[in-house]
Amino acid sequence: MLVGIAAFLLNLKGRIVDDVLVSRDNGDILVECTASNRKSLKEMLIKYRMRKNVDIVESHAGVLFTTDELPNSFVDPRCPSLGRRLYGENGDEGISEYHEKRRLLGIAEGCEELGGLLPFHANGDLLNMVSLEKGCYIGQELTARTAHTGVIRRRILPFKCEKAVKGTVMLEDKKVGEVISCGNGHGLALMVLSAFGQPLKVDGSPIVVYKPSWMPDSALKPKER
Repeated sequence: MLVGIAAFLLNLKGRIVDDVLVSRDNGDILVECTASNRKSLKEMLIKYRMRKNVDIVESHAGVLFTTDELPNSFVDPRCPSLGRRLYGENGDEGISEYHEKRRLLGIAEGCEELGGLLPFHANGDLLNMVSLEKGCYIGQELTARTAHTGVIRRRILPFKCEKAVKGTVMLEDKKVGEVISCGNGHGLALMVLSAFGQPLKVDGSPIVVYKPSWMPDSALKPKER
């Protein structure tokens, strides 16, 4: 059975450059990233190849998002409710529905939504995207320190809205978050956790922030980890 792994690419400051999904197809390893980052990811992997006999090529395969257990598909390792992925020649099928579903589930992806954030702000610790057993990687120091001694006061959370919104999330006259993605009735925002459950607005329009089903209640409480 094909199995995928979810991970982040971090910079030297421990902040997210992109998120990736890694899977194995016979003797090949497939790395899915933001489409606009394909070339730079290839160059980075070649840089760290370390004289290994590995060919690294850029792929333009499309992605099929499905709930069917098709051959060569794999369950999204971040959250099973996201369904399965299958790479092929037919372009990206079901991508609009997929993005709506992940916003509903409270899962951000891609450099436009995640770029510059810390892994824990992006819920990487809850979505199987952070391993504290792995060592010697770029961005490890801050990630490990946050996991063991840091305080997490912000996380990406989903919200309901009456119309598409963008901008700053306000609690009365106080800035408590920033919208990073919004679609038809649902969006994602990087939120100050202490504002959860409060009456919030974006550009004057009310929004309702909620806890996704996969997130434990304890994740909403700013505390030392």
